[in-house]
Amino acid sequence: MEADTHTAREPVASRELLQADVLGTISHELRGPLAAIKGYATTLLRHERHMAREERHQFLQAISEASDRLEVIIGRLLEVSELETGQVALQLAPVDLAYLADEALTALEARAASQSPGRFTFRLRLEDAGGALAGSVPLVVGDRRRLRDVLDNLLDNAIQYSPEGGTVSVVIRPVIQVRSVGEDRSRRAKIVAQETAAKAATHTPENMLEICVCDEGQGIPADHLERIFTRFHRVDTRLIREANGLGLGLTICKYLVELHQGLIWAENNPDGTGIVFHLRFPISEVPLNEN
Repeated sequence: MEADTHTAREPVASRELLQADVLGTISHELRGPLAAIKGYATTLLRHERHMAREERHQFLQAISEASDRLEVIIGRLLEVSELETGQVALQLAPVDLAYLADEALTALEARAASQSPGRFTFRLRLEDAGGALAGSVPLVVGDRRRLRDVLDNLLDNAIQYSPEGGTVSVVIRPVIQVRSVGEDRSRRAKIVAQETAAKAATHTPENMLEICVCDEGQGIPADHLERIFTRFHRVDTRLIREANGLGLGLTICKYLVELHQGLIWAENNPDGTGIVFHLRFPISEVPLNEN
């Protein structure tokens, strides 16, 4: 009986440790921008009359940047809460992911050029099912804003964790995905899907559109690849600690991809340089000119 009691206590202890770690992470991330806002504002109030105009402007700029950071943190916490409780409603319409990816890359390229000139090269490649260059790709049905959020997040990660720079590529191509009959792609029905798949002996092919976001950064340790989509999970390396972050970006991506009946996973490049994030979405039968 004593052994059983000890075993039963272990999951409770693990949950308590996880909760403590989550609270510690949130507190740490909130404390940084709050301390900056408080420090700069206090200095301005005490010494504004003796400060040069340029110095005051620098302090106000720092306050503004810290406020933006705080807004992002709170926004992500609220978004995860809404996604976990099923409060997010998608605005579905035909979406050209090639056009959306080009928009995201163009915006990121402009930002990278101003912050790190010449450090990154950006490339978009469209392929047909055989891997040859294509002029367009099939449509998907989705929420354009939410899909852009996913792309922006993955592209931001690509440059954030590529300290030496390099090429950031987005490759889009149609693929055939084989799923078990009756498999539900939503997170909420995962258990039901597993039971259904276990009973089904046949499989059905599905036409999907794959997006690969590739970088030439440091990659992710193999033992972390399965956990990077878990909320608040952060790979414990010096670079990532310096980059900060709640560890919610990839969690949000996974929720949004699954809400679109899609798949997402990550793989390190075989040569050890960089990582590839794979996303797959069901292809729509809507003609391209209707987007």
